[in-house]
Amino acid sequence: MIVKKLEGTLLNFWVAKSRGLTRLSEPPLAGAKHDPDSGSWHPATYRPASNWSQAGPIVSDEWYAIEDILIEWFGPEWTSVNTVVHIPTVWFMRAYVASQFGDEVEDLIAGEEPLQDQPPSLRNAALCILPAGVSGNSSRSTI
Repeated sequence: MIVKKLEGTLLNFWVAKSRGLTRLSEPPLAGAKHDPDSGSWHPATYRPASNWSQAGPIVSDEWYAIEDILIEWFGPEWTSVNTVVHIPTVWFMRAYVASQFGDEVEDLIAGEEPLQDQPPSLRNAALCILPAGVSGNSSRSTI
């Protein structure tokens, strides 16, 4: 899977892997929040690709590596690229994952199913959509 196309649960999965977090086997109680000091994560509570309170510490800790990847992907004017401006947490987390694992990652890791919490219809037909303008046009690929 190309890191630039990661999104949603799969992107959050790879961010958790990058942070060295262990996936909880049991879902958290209703209304529970992610504990940043627990060393663990669960898709129901860990969403750094869309939650600034979870992404912020990562961006703060890894800013130089994230910015280097964004410059590599978009050039020195990356702050003016519409897709980055509109969904910065997604692009910052993609860049963070790329800084840890490179430009491509496996869809699944050693028996773990990052999409297992999604309904089967979404799990089997999940689409990664790269916004128009990133590569000149929209592209889709099945994950």
